[in-house]
Amino acid sequence: MFIVIMGPPGSGKGTQAKILSETYNIPHISSGDIFRQAMTLNDEMSIELKKAINQGHLVSDELTNKIVSRRLSQKDCQSGFVLDGYPRTVSQAKALDTMLKDNNQKIDRVVNLYVDYRVIMERLKKRLFCKSCGSSYNSVTNPPKSSGICDQCGSELYTRTDDNSNTVEERIEVYDKI
Repeated sequence: MFIVIMGPPGSGKGTQAKILSETYNIPHISSGDIFRQAMTLNDEMSIELKKAINQGHLVSDELTNKIVSRRLSQKDCQSGFVLDGYPRTVSQAKALDTMLKDNNQKIDRVVNLYVDYRVIMERLKKRLFCKSCGSSYNSVTNPPKSSGICDQCGSELYTRTDDNSNTVEERIEVYDKI
């Protein structure tokens, strides 16, 4: 099963992707996760990626497509995957089509999440993430059993620095323009 989940920041793409990944036993591929993984490598793409991110620039479609292509070519993706946060632009969608055609694959489902922006603002201000395993929580709707501690691995939880009103508004504006 090849699935793409789309929607604005904070709409629940990651949560839904995790559920679908577990249901179909296919990898959940988040653009943020593969960027973080790519940054740990010491190759040409990781150097270019680090430079863009450190300068506060959006990562170009060309570089994003290369990084995603590298991830989708891995063995665990051959029978399916859930894409979360990619594609975001028409250029990326065209590149994904090409990647899939080259591998004799096609998207089975596209899920587009619609959530009121006021709800997104409230969700993002209350999000918590595990520093070790990446589990996510919401301090109101899905709190951890012990405050500040991950239920899965016992590590410390944190709030992303970009989960504040100003940055969230900016991220939503960027999303709406794309």
